[in-house]
Amino acid sequence: MVSPWESLRKRSNSSHSITEGNSKGGGLRLFVSISSTTSTVFPVFITGAVAVQLRQSLHFSIALVGVAVAIFFGTAALTSLIAGSMAERHGGAKVMRAATFASAVTMGLIAAVAHSFTGLAILLAFGGVANGTNQPANNLFVINAVQPNRRGFALGVKQAAIPVATLLAGIAVPSVALTIGWRYVYVFAAAIAFVVSLVIPSDPHELKVKVQRRREGEKVQITIIPVVTLAIAMALGAGTSNALGAYMVENAVNHNYAPGTAGLIGALGSLVSLIVRLSVGYRADKREGKHLIVVAAMIGLGAIGYLLFATSIKWLVIPAAVIGYGFGWGWNGLFNFAVVVNHKGAEGRATGITQSGAFVGSVAGPIVFGYFVVHFGFGPSWVLLMAVAALSSTLMLFGRYLILASRNATEADSLG
Repeated sequence: MVSPWESLRKRSNSSHSITEGNSKGGGLRLFVSISSTTSTVFPVFITGAVAVQLRQSLHFSIALVGVAVAIFFGTAALTSLIAGSMAERHGGAKVMRAATFASAVTMGLIAAVAHSFTGLAILLAFGGVANGTNQPANNLFVINAVQPNRRGFALGVKQAAIPVATLLAGIAVPSVALTIGWRYVYVFAAAIAFVVSLVIPSDPHELKVKVQRRREGEKVQITIIPVVTLAIAMALGAGTSNALGAYMVENAVNHNYAPGTAGLIGALGSLVSLIVRLSVGYRADKREGKHLIVVAAMIGLGAIGYLLFATSIKWLVIPAAVIGYGFGWGWNGLFNFAVVVNHKGAEGRATGITQSGAFVGSVAGPIVFGYFVVHFGFGPSWVLLMAVAALSSTLMLFGRYLILASRNATEADSLG
């Protein structure tokens, strides 16, 4: 017979495990998370890195590089809106597994059957669906893998997958694309994604959360206006960073760098972005709130990198890449952390909405930037990107103000 005290202790431990997360195996789960995220963003960043070879092989203009990137993120945006709820219903691990496998298939098909821009665009659309499905599920997977006081760093690790993808894509230009051909870059990436899809573990803790919430009839509501404001800010910030990712190599070539060297410059920027994402995530766990203020400051600093690109001075390309990638593209994990801590119990839906904003911006950014490059050149286009980054920084602060206004000021200040 179980005593009342023992029953109370079990209920307390159960509640603790629900709120504190599953730290056992957290390191492995973080590795799987970053591998899965890298695998589902590979298609678009490989396309940007080997754009010079792709255009020569498939015979399309530089403006269509932006269109290809936009198609990928467009389908991702539409998918992300419903993927958060899907992940909360079925579990992050299960959804991640399907999305990563779909990305592997997409890249394999690009290598095998993409012989025109139309074929490439169609396959990138399917790759976007896989990525849009994976992102909110991956967020849930991560926050259930670690304790709350480590979630900032964990989400920084997860978002470090983006610069990892661009780093690997940049290295692949001189080592693979310029030696045995651009199609093999997609082949190797597809093999990596396939292996990752096989090793994603189940998450028993996540299933416990889902069952408990269903029994209790828990339904956490989202205050929509602050979330949408942050989604718009995210859209503008992601638009600038993804334009950078799509055209960084082309820009360096335009500054008279060799294609192989240009790819390595992009890889250097990606490495800096990776380090910054991990660093700001680690600091977020040590800091009492004000995460969105830091995000806004980083986007503003990233704009300085775009201004350096606009000078058209060759030797400034390298520091511009470091600043642009490091600050202008190093804040994503911290942003997701701010959204998560402000929407406990609805993390999948909240990050699904903001991630959709990121994808929308990633659609518009490369298209608009590509249009300006074709008609006005790289210099004015980088100035435009700087202005958009400044607007994104401002809206981040306004979104934080709306969060503060929607609840107890002291509580919100410790979170956002």
